[in-house]
Amino acid sequence: MNYKKILIVNILVLLGILVTIGTSTAGGIKERMKQRLPAIVALKTQGIVGENNQGYLAFVTGQTSQEALVLDENKDRRTIYTYIATQQNTSLDLVEKRRANTLAQRATPGEFFQNAHGAWIKK
Repeated sequence: MNYKKILIVNILVLLGILVTIGTSTAGGIKERMKQRLPAIVALKTQGIVGENNQGYLAFVTGQTSQEALVLDENKDRRTIYTYIATQQNTSLDLVEKRRANTLAQRATPGEFFQNAHGAWIKK
């Protein structure tokens, strides 16, 4: 499965979760995430950002181009994770770690993810 297909699958999973959050909130988050996707893919492809061990985007190198984009993406992810934690009657920390594991497993060759000890791994 190529990189774009894997990203699309990830987005579809998140979008499915968003549908359960509520129409107005989900619509806004869905649209924002959809608009940010090409820029995020580019940052990942360039090795500038990766998925950290808490399920959020983080800068791998010292370069912090498009920092606002990363912050916005992480804010929307946190909203989704918080909702899931509430629905599953569990902690936000557990939801974040589960998502981080999923994102690490779905990483494509050349993409960075952070292991449980905080070290960046290039798949």
